[in-house]
Amino acid sequence: MIENLSDRERKLLFALIPALVITAFVYFWTEPAAGAPPVVDTAAAIEVAKLRLDRARATSALLPSRQDTRKLLESSLAASEKRFIVAETPAQAQAQLNQIFRRIARAQGTTVEIRGMDIGSIQPVNAYAEILMNVNFDCQIEGLVNLLTDLSAQPEALGWRDLRIGATDTKQKRLSVSFTFIGLTFAKPASKPNPWSRG
Repeated sequence: MIENLSDRERKLLFALIPALVITAFVYFWTEPAAGAPPVVDTAAAIEVAKLRLDRARATSALLPSRQDTRKLLESSLAASEKRFIVAETPAQAQAQLNQIFRRIARAQGTTVEIRGMDIGSIQPVNAYAEILMNVNFDCQIEGLVNLLTDLSAQPEALGWRDLRIGATDTKQKRLSVSFTFIGLTFAKPASKPNPWSRG
């Protein structure tokens, strides 16, 4: 078939083959030119921005009420901490707790008679600590009721646990009572003026 072509047509054919190879190489093996930038959906972007703005407004609207709640909690905490026993050492805190119980027992008159007071341990609880003391006393029923009522009415933060009651004199209706007497104090020296730390 090539033999039937003229010299001029043969030259054109031989020139066309390399041109086709180069064109095919460029077309198939090189990266296509970067297309037009993608179209951004502005409506969706605006909706997202509106949602973020609404959330920011809702959060900022809650800020005053949260600040009020924080002030209220801080005020309540400060009022509670004013009732804590403040001492430089654990021994001084235990001595104060001892005096407090004796003061409350004396206020009951002859209805309460102290039999023993054993100094217990100091138990840290986060930034605070419990001062524990085991007390034993005889009393009449009304004396016990009045003593427990007076404990909760004291200016100090006081409490009790492990209450045990037994009868000593059934004729005079006297009881043998023992429980763990508890006072609260600060456990970290840096938290309040003149506090103490265990150990």
